[in-house]
Amino acid sequence: MRYASKADFVARMESEHDGFLELAESIGKHRFDEPGVWGKGWTIKDLFAHLTAWERMFLGWHREGLAGRRPQMPAPGFKWNELPKLNHSIWKEHKNEAWEAVAEAFDESYEEMEAFVAGLSERDLLEPGRFAWCTRYPLTTYLGANTASHYGAAIRILRRWVRDQARSE
Repeated sequence: MRYASKADFVARMESEHDGFLELAESIGKHRFDEPGVWGKGWTIKDLFAHLTAWERMFLGWHREGLAGRRPQMPAPGFKWNELPKLNHSIWKEHKNEAWEAVAEAFDESYEEMEAFVAGLSERDLLEPGRFAWCTRYPLTTYLGANTASHYGAAIRILRRWVRDQARSE
């Protein structure tokens, strides 16, 4: 997605994040461990862990890039065409974590993303090729995919699950 300004990006990131939280909270934390939300066995808690993992991957890519190294994207041992396999690996890594730990990591990760974005100039966010690791793309190509667009996808997943749950009752 293209963004017109830093303010546009920040507004979208905040709006999608808040929308995801509001929807999840409206479902109720007592349902956060119910399987079937997405994929095989995923829960709402797993969706939170998934979002956190991808935010942290993005921050790792950026750190690697700033250090003059080419980040291993999307993750070491995975190619872009192996995202289902990577997402399954993330799920396996976090599926047994307690909700409290997942929630704390999610909040910390988002705060880190907010601070990261606050420290960037509009040029840093929007100029294609500004960071060598992004090649010819603006930083928002990767940042937006791991924040605003990802929260939007999570909202759609939750809405579909809620709709399907209502139909089966």
